[in-house]
Amino acid sequence: MAKASSPNLVETLLETAKARRTGVLRFECGPTKKQLVLQSGIVTFAESNLREEHLALTLVKLNLLNRNQLPEIAALMKAGRTADQAILASSKLDVAGLDRGARELAVVILASVFAWSEYETHFYAGEGLVRRQIDLHMPLTELLVMAARRAVSDHLVLHRFGHLRGTVYPAEKRPENLLWFPLNSAEAFTLSLVQEPLPADLLLSLLPAGEGKPEELIQRLALLGLVRLEAAMVAPDAKTPAAPYADITAEQLEGLLCQFEVASLYEILSVKPDASDADIKQAYHDLAKHYHPDRFQSEEHSAALRSLVEKLFTHITGAYATLGDPAARAAYDEIRLKKESQVEAALQARAASNSEHEKMADTLFRAGRFSLSRGDFEKAIKELKECVWLRPGVARYHHYLGLAESEVPRFRKEAEQHLLRALELNKTGVESRLALSKLYLKVNLPRRAEIQLHEVLEWDPDNTEALGLLSRIADDDPAGSKIKPQRSHKF
Repeated sequence: MAKASSPNLVETLLETAKARRTGVLRFECGPTKKQLVLQSGIVTFAESNLREEHLALTLVKLNLLNRNQLPEIAALMKAGRTADQAILASSKLDVAGLDRGARELAVVILASVFAWSEYETHFYAGEGLVRRQIDLHMPLTELLVMAARRAVSDHLVLHRFGHLRGTVYPAEKRPENLLWFPLNSAEAFTLSLVQEPLPADLLLSLLPAGEGKPEELIQRLALLGLVRLEAAMVAPDAKTPAAPYADITAEQLEGLLCQFEVASLYEILSVKPDASDADIKQAYHDLAKHYHPDRFQSEEHSAALRSLVEKLFTHITGAYATLGDPAARAAYDEIRLKKESQVEAALQARAASNSEHEKMADTLFRAGRFSLSRGDFEKAIKELKECVWLRPGVARYHHYLGLAESEVPRFRKEAEQHLLRALELNKTGVESRLALSKLYLKVNLPRRAEIQLHEVLEWDPDNTEALGLLSRIADDDPAGSKIKPQRSHKF
């Protein structure tokens, strides 16, 4: 298996196409494996071991397949069917729709390989190495150009170009036949201008805005090896210390991934929603300096850590792809603001509901206390239970419910739980401790009562009721210790 890098990806694919090879061309970067299946130099399909680059998920993203059909597809694949067979068997999708998804997947996969600075490549020769029902009949050079466009438009290779500056040169070794490349008119015009070295600023000024941004047209040609950029990578600021890549742990990356899963695109880039385009671009560059997968390709970093970095950087590039494009950002902001207004409305509705609950609970509480004062304990229990259900975090509701339940033998276990809950909510609740000690005395647990009474005296040393109850306990058991372990008792 040979080492390779992004600059010679084009050369590898052109040689494969020229030789009209049949087999599987595989690219590996750590645990990630992606491959093109070829027939006489023509792409039949592409696949990857990344879940997000599965054919079924690609069709979902294209709105050609419903997400709720994925479990059935997975079950069919476990039973031995290929992805395309399972999709056709479990959905109404026709072969044309399947072909569209497979083409999109091939472009996505090869575009992502452009983002790798180093990887391993190998060619497995032979026919029928991988079974598939579809055949894209897609020339390698066509896929190559489409993937270069996607890699640039999705900002997957921004770290290799940065801001265009310096000089644009004709490629030192252009492909033998430029007609192999199905360039569009804007790309062909840009290439025609680079017959001799040109300052990047001058070249940009000569390019009209048409089938692509002028800067992106140059980047596409550079990826395809048709032009060469001088000093394409922006040199880091000498005053900026090198990022401590070796200090980044898998735990830190997993934590960031968890945050990114629920964060807004602005939060991912750590910018405010009103940030300028320059601020967004700078934020992306700063994150790329720390988390670009190229920084973690050495042997000192584990394959698992590299995989985490790749997932993290996917979030970062995705955020920049949207926020870095004015139209996409405007659409995202519209959706974001709509969701925020819905959340605000939900919060307001919840606040109104909470206010209603508070009023109802307060009314029931007053009724419960009145019933308690009249000795109607069963009614008081019913009314005070509804208070606790409406507002379980109010100590006084639990306290008075415990008082009412203490008077009814079958509810005394529940009475203990509510009085203890009242003390959890209000640790200085002397009245609740007194009520609890009286409950323990009712069920013949004097030692537990004694513990609570001593707690009362810690808060209120002159509490006459607590002193009287302690005196009563001492009179009933003059030989007993003040506090000693008790046998378990049942209420």
